[in-house]
Amino acid sequence: MSNIIRFEAFLRIPSFFYRSVGVDLWNTNGGPLQNAVFYISLFNVNVWLLSELIFAVLMLTKNFIQATMTLSYAGFVLVGSIKMYFMWRKKAEMTRFLQLMNTIFPRTETQQKTMNLRSHLRQCTIVMTVFAMIFMILIWTYNLYPYMQRQIYDCWLHMRSINKTLPYESYIPWNWHDHWTFYLYYTLQSIAGYHSASGQIASDLVLCAMATQIIMHYEYVAQRITEHQVKESESYRKDMEFLCDIIAYHANILSLSDIMNEVLGVPLLVNFMTSSFVICFVGFQMTIGAEPDYMVKLFFFLFSSLIQIYLICHYGQQLIDASSNVSRAVYNHDWIHSHVHYQRMLVLVTARAQKPAMLKATSFVRISRGTLTDIMQISYKFFTLVRTMYSN
Repeated sequence: MSNIIRFEAFLRIPSFFYRSVGVDLWNTNGGPLQNAVFYISLFNVNVWLLSELIFAVLMLTKNFIQATMTLSYAGFVLVGSIKMYFMWRKKAEMTRFLQLMNTIFPRTETQQKTMNLRSHLRQCTIVMTVFAMIFMILIWTYNLYPYMQRQIYDCWLHMRSINKTLPYESYIPWNWHDHWTFYLYYTLQSIAGYHSASGQIASDLVLCAMATQIIMHYEYVAQRITEHQVKESESYRKDMEFLCDIIAYHANILSLSDIMNEVLGVPLLVNFMTSSFVICFVGFQMTIGAEPDYMVKLFFFLFSSLIQIYLICHYGQQLIDASSNVSRAVYNHDWIHSHVHYQRMLVLVTARAQKPAMLKATSFVRISRGTLTDIMQISYKFFTLVRTMYSN
């Protein structure tokens, strides 16, 4: 039994980040403490989001560069806040989706070897671990940057005096610099940054884990069709039974693909819309010149944003390819010597498989690797607009 992989193995990392923002992936009763963690974290995140937006509006005419950087922070927090909200709002649908995925999960060692489950799990775990580490490095770089800058330049090297600053510029209508509330605000902003990152990581990693499994099932359907040896034309009953099983299996996977889009569609749409602005503003900051340590921060921010978009687009493309391969498998298998009734049924399977399953950010955006190109083009247009505004 030690060689058997459980369904929960795909969800260990996303479950950790779900719990860190007070949401249970399996929708069990976590008690008042879990609910308190969620509501407090969501309130804290949105308070600082509102404060950042007010600060950005006030700085637009005074310091355009600072305003664009604050809008980048606000965009990051906005995505995290919306994903946290949809985790809570869609937790019943998410639990139902996971339960349906669990019902078709291969249970025996033979099935798992046939579907190459261990390889899919290893690849998925590596991707999730690297992605989570990138975001954690990003958020804690920003959270700890003001503290470390002050400790290094002011306290250790005595090179220059660094004023007390918060990790993220926000509007606070009173003087907090030389007050004990500075430490409170610094802690609350750091926690809000962590929760924003965790909200994004949790949602994206669930997508990664479930898309990997759906792709695995599509590949299994294509493999079974390709390897099927048809019987003599006179005795086609077993061929028809095989085809009926495959059609039912294929239809079930297609329905699960639709459910995944229903659960994750809106957060993905917000993610794509906001990422264009974030990439634009961060790129603008990098082109106007900055100190080397500040450039490192900007590079991490830009790199993580691009990695996040690429990850989603990559799995969207893999889903398209895996579902399209079913129609190729139908054509490539030994159908020539099969009964005419079997051949007619194959036409229906092929016709349905030629309309690939797609990852959708609602009905507005169909996600593939080409979507990354579209986002980069939109970001570049915004970038040129911002540069023109700054030059004028």
